[in-house]
Amino acid sequence: MRHVAARYVARELALVFTGVFALLLVVGLSARFIGFLQGAADGRFTAEALWLLLALRIPEFVQVTAPFALFLAIVLTFGRLHAEREYAVLATAGASPRRFVSWFLVLVVPVAALVAFFALVATPEARKLYAELSLTQLVDSELDALVPGAFHTHDGGRRVSYAQAVDRETNRLEGVFLAERQGPVDITIWAESGRAHRHPTTMSRFLELTNGVRYEGRPGEPGYRVVEFARLGQRLEREAPVPLVDVRSFETAALDFADPKRAAELHGRLAWPLMTVIGALAAFGIARPGPRAGRFARTLPGVVLFVAYYLALVFAQDGVAEGVVPGVLGLWFIHALVLVAAVLLIRTGTRPAGRSWWQLR
Repeated sequence: MRHVAARYVARELALVFTGVFALLLVVGLSARFIGFLQGAADGRFTAEALWLLLALRIPEFVQVTAPFALFLAIVLTFGRLHAEREYAVLATAGASPRRFVSWFLVLVVPVAALVAFFALVATPEARKLYAELSLTQLVDSELDALVPGAFHTHDGGRRVSYAQAVDRETNRLEGVFLAERQGPVDITIWAESGRAHRHPTTMSRFLELTNGVRYEGRPGEPGYRVVEFARLGQRLEREAPVPLVDVRSFETAALDFADPKRAAELHGRLAWPLMTVIGALAAFGIARPGPRAGRFARTLPGVVLFVAYYLALVFAQDGVAEGVVPGVLGLWFIHALVLVAAVLLIRTGTRPAGRSWWQLR
């Protein structure tokens, strides 16, 4: 009987968790994908790099989504068991709260292990690769990111480029406009067409423009030059990437308590698997709806509890990074407080009238 009940509860919980996790992951990745599309449209990176950038964000989305999805799954599953009196039937048959906890821990422990792997290994490596890709953008020159019919700015607005049509197979541009400020001098170029190519010896990139006009100087001032050309070659200088030091991309083995920022990052990574387990216990304690309440009655209070837990960890982590909270103390006191609250919720949420939680065997 117990094995049948355990499989039933585990199966129901696994089905709900899978559905909630998939839904949250799709929503989160879709929102990020829209942001990447906007970035590609603005010319910050090529369309070919879009899918790789999205793939590098998946580990972080899994790490963040899995604990919340598991929390919601436990609240929804046990809320339904309570509302449909299935929990009472199982409890009458001898299933104690401790046994219920052991049943859903069968799913919680593997999820927590997966979250720990992503938080400690996969996500930092993905962030490192994402930062490197963001610097290089897989763009060999700024023209590779040109979108037909859109103006693109470079070097903080110092250069502007535009092409009416772009043929990437032949590296040919139609209706080209280039503008650049070199000190007090403004240089503007209009050309009917252009073609990007690479020098076979130096491997430098060049843009060869045909049938255009080059304006140099400031309008109304002496020395303003207007030059018509049939062909004009211009070297394309690739912007040097600026190195970015982000502690979130460090390997976990490189983090210690000597530096506040590294200590905060280490505590933040350890917090994810702990939050998965402690949050699951709190979800079980808060899942029981009131009399004549529906199965979803405890969803909103549960979400508020989980969000409060998460925000407390975020604020405490910021305190560690700023040196306000000692690095040795870290976020442990937040986990301890929520764990105590979870135990109290389980005691009160699973206690029948007239009997204490510890009398339920």
